[in-house]
Amino acid sequence: MAAVPRVGVSHRSPMHAGVQILIEDRVDPVGLEPFATPVLRWRLVGAEDRGGTTLLTGADGSSSGGAPPAAYRVTVSDRPLPSVPRHAGGLGNPPGGGGGDRAFTWSSGPRRADDLEGLPLEGVTMDPDRRYWARVDLLDGEGRPLPPAGLATFGTGAGRKWKADAIWSPAGVGGGAEPPDWAFMRGAFHLPDRPILWATLSVTASSTAPSRQYVYSLWLNGSHLGCGPVFPLGDEARYDAYDVTGLLEPGSVNALGVLAHTGRDKRFAAALTVCLRGGGLLHFGSGSLWKALDGSAAFPQAGSIGTAYYQAPVEDIQAAAFPAGLSSASFDDSSWPAASLRTPFEDLHASPVDPLRPAAVTPCRIMTRGRDHVILDFGRALLGGISLDLTLAAPADLEIRYGEVLDGDGGVRYHLAAGNVYRDRWQLAAGRNRLQTWGMRVFRYVELIPSQGFGTPIGPGRHPEGGRRPAADGRAVALRDLAAAVRGVTLRPAVNDPAAAFSSSEPVLDRVWELCRQTAQGLDANIYVDSWTRERAPYEADAWIQQEAHLALDDAPSLGAYTARYLAAHRTWPTEWPLYTILMVHDSWMQTGSPGLVRSLYPALVGLLPEKYVDPTTGLVVKDPGLASRKDGDLVDWPPCERDGFVFGRVNTVVNALASQAYADMADLASAVGRRDQSSLWASRARAIRRSIDGLLFDPATGSLCDGLDAVAQGGPISHHSLHASAFALAFADLPEDHLEAVGSYLRGRGMACSVYAAAVYLGGLYRAGMGADADALMVRREGIRTWAHMVDQAGGGTMEAWDPAVKPNTTYSHPWGASPASLLPGGLMGLVPLRPGFSAFACIPQPGSIRSARSVMPVRAGRIEATYQVLGGRDLPDPVGGRTPVLPGIEVDLAVPARTRATLVLPPLAGLAPATPWEVRVDGGARLIRSEAGFFRLGGVRCPPGSLVVEDLGPGRHRVRSMGAALPRAACPSRHHHV
Repeated sequence: MAAVPRVGVSHRSPMHAGVQILIEDRVDPVGLEPFATPVLRWRLVGAEDRGGTTLLTGADGSSSGGAPPAAYRVTVSDRPLPSVPRHAGGLGNPPGGGGGDRAFTWSSGPRRADDLEGLPLEGVTMDPDRRYWARVDLLDGEGRPLPPAGLATFGTGAGRKWKADAIWSPAGVGGGAEPPDWAFMRGAFHLPDRPILWATLSVTASSTAPSRQYVYSLWLNGSHLGCGPVFPLGDEARYDAYDVTGLLEPGSVNALGVLAHTGRDKRFAAALTVCLRGGGLLHFGSGSLWKALDGSAAFPQAGSIGTAYYQAPVEDIQAAAFPAGLSSASFDDSSWPAASLRTPFEDLHASPVDPLRPAAVTPCRIMTRGRDHVILDFGRALLGGISLDLTLAAPADLEIRYGEVLDGDGGVRYHLAAGNVYRDRWQLAAGRNRLQTWGMRVFRYVELIPSQGFGTPIGPGRHPEGGRRPAADGRAVALRDLAAAVRGVTLRPAVNDPAAAFSSSEPVLDRVWELCRQTAQGLDANIYVDSWTRERAPYEADAWIQQEAHLALDDAPSLGAYTARYLAAHRTWPTEWPLYTILMVHDSWMQTGSPGLVRSLYPALVGLLPEKYVDPTTGLVVKDPGLASRKDGDLVDWPPCERDGFVFGRVNTVVNALASQAYADMADLASAVGRRDQSSLWASRARAIRRSIDGLLFDPATGSLCDGLDAVAQGGPISHHSLHASAFALAFADLPEDHLEAVGSYLRGRGMACSVYAAAVYLGGLYRAGMGADADALMVRREGIRTWAHMVDQAGGGTMEAWDPAVKPNTTYSHPWGASPASLLPGGLMGLVPLRPGFSAFACIPQPGSIRSARSVMPVRAGRIEATYQVLGGRDLPDPVGGRTPVLPGIEVDLAVPARTRATLVLPPLAGLAPATPWEVRVDGGARLIRSEAGFFRLGGVRCPPGSLVVEDLGPGRHRVRSMGAALPRAACPSRHHHV
């Protein structure tokens, strides 16, 4: 295991332009829950770059002429399938199979191509330890295949009953009757000299819940496979599964190596199933034939790197006691005791998300601090640790400091403000040292401090020049060699689609988006948490924001779905937080179009509604505010200094605004699963709250919302008007049109008087209210500390919990929910919003504000949306009026619409164009006469201003739409009507 020349071996299907298959919203999953019916969906990846569908050709080689596929067919077999059928409608013979040994083949028959929900594979037997290959053929109107086909593999894990035992290391050098916290475990097995068709390794260990950190780290034949398991939903044991087909060596001894740690319930189990070509299953599992070593000598007790919320061990490694090469077939474990059998795992469930996979990261910058310290800068926040491969002539000590930022003296701040102490001490041995950390830290910088005697030549081939430096430069050479021997090891789940992109005419905005992209993608792990630095636990509001960012960057809803299931079963204490789980499920449904998560969670979501606090007269949520740290205590914002002086009462405007959205979303969800009566009830609840918010909480004298009411019957409005009351009402309470401009004007004078969390709500509300110019101005703002540009300047490599340590002294730089611009820019500035669940129909409603041009690529259910706008004419954009998109001299929009979807484009008002006036718009080189909108209207939840030009029914492919302002309108054209 420690002899790890290969880090992060991938066994996933490569992604090319063509048909990508997802099973249960994952790429090539081999550990699906047995006996459950998986759902297959497909998408065209890269096709929009060629006009939507022109990469497709007929079975006879002729072009499809740009026509979308009329249907598709799914074929599933338990042997590899050819990339194309051998004849129309036929399967042919798979390579190596000859057809004679195929036990199972299933075909769906033709299915409608416009279905985005996916196909349940009801004809496929999902017994434990099965593997299948799937092919999706797109068909033309006559049922002929249109190459290329999509190929994927999937399978089930070991199920509830394993051919393996739970094991751990027996008590050893640590003494006492209890097994040690640290355990090295090793299992070796010989494979026959026959070709392997497939191999799946299922792995589990003790629950991660007590320590909030994974328990096992696993290697096979020198390759680091991953870490786990995931957080369980309850008392069950979750297991991961790995496709190890390409790592096994037929006719040889193969070895699994494990490094595991936990302070409770010390158990680990692994079950390997190998299917040989031509038939026959082999099973190898952990048990009494495995060897296990007490890890206390290699990892002497040295305290915790954790905080008050969890304990995670310091890793002071003793290299002489560290079994380097543990997963090598030639490793000698003859002196190791047999593994100790432990209580069997009884309630085993497959993880519905991908396991954490390691990947090596090279520093982007190497700095020295004096003669004795070298600092590695990885350029972004990493979740994981480091590996070292270094040969020494004599033993030496090495101190390793990890940190998110540098301190004032140029070193790494390893005493984190959250209470973590990220410092390890390694005692290196003479000879080759191949070491790797086990645990997870979030860091951008690593400071290496070798002992004074460290400077002994390490042998040839280690210097970039290929030789040694002069002796006088020995210390500098040794530091350089040390830096070259270290790599970052980052842990993260697989990415379904890495194509998300953003760029603009504002360099600061591009830097903000890149910081947010790196944070959201780099710190996702296998469940959404507040931060892997301090608390390592899911929170509803954080998860809602993180899911928004994640789904804007990657078509990967399984991670958010599992987090929603966890939060539905483990609500946190603030009054508002459970409501965000409802928003989270609703937004996932709108993104994916799949009602499966809604059906399974619907009863739990109903239980999260604040029904017990609803006042029957006003419909408002009425309750004592309580304490923010206790159950059902109103929070509003955190830390308290970011509440803009909010005054709490029995009626809380923030809570009620959010509740109104939760009820409205529940009405949609109830309708999606056929509960019409409840849909009507929840919709009426939402309307009642919103009427009362507008009638009782809006103050026409100030044009803003008051913080709440002292009471419902006798008390009056609270005289204080925080930013939060108006911002949350703007975002969630569907304020009437005659109050929106006043609220926008009030907020315009407040700046960013809120936290990073509330800013996501605030800016999202501005964009949905058609006040994108205000949101854009806050996004590109450089002055003051309450900006994402200030976060970039802090150089922590990740988005922060608070705008600055001055706001929250114990802030950390590792909060994925702080990366809300990753979704606000494509969803707000570019205005890419679904009109129907699954983005089968969507809108592009750019709100340029002062930003002259921008481009966004966003993965969605059907493929990728690419939108680019450029303001035409004039050097300076006009100032926005009333927070609306300014009247532009002209605009050009390029929009790539994925196959199986339709788009509506809304151009902002143009100079010289009065509302309700017909105007010429150039669409793909041709002229269209379109009547500009007479008044405000809503599309996809976004409020669009008078004078907007709406270009409807843009089909799959690339479109260019261009219009310039002018003094005279064109001839009349028919009027239009919109539906929200």
